[in-house]
Amino acid sequence: MMGSLKLTEIVSKKLSGGKVTSPSAAPCPRGHFAAYTRDGRRFFIPIAYLGSDTFRELLNTAEEEFGAPGGRPIVLPCSADRLEQILDAFRSGGGGGAKKKCAGAAGRISKIW
Repeated sequence: MMGSLKLTEIVSKKLSGGKVTSPSAAPCPRGHFAAYTRDGRRFFIPIAYLGSDTFRELLNTAEEEFGAPGGRPIVLPCSADRLEQILDAFRSGGGGGAKKKCAGAAGRISKIW
């Protein structure tokens, strides 16, 4: 299992031009929030997804692991590949079906990190 990046490592990568994208590189689209994965990839996630059990669990676990975001970026406790899978499940479910489809995945979400 890959070790988690510490917040200081993520910030230092941003400042040193490492793999983490600078928050100012691309503005967050309206109706989305920006979040990083533990491997440093930045994602724009639709705010509508926050109503799902899957994202509530991800954010609760992120807060337990990294603390409340406050004035720093949100870091989700999963890999970029796993977050892509979660987002694909939302997209393929379409509308209200996406919430149902991902809510079923919430039971398995603890296995992603």
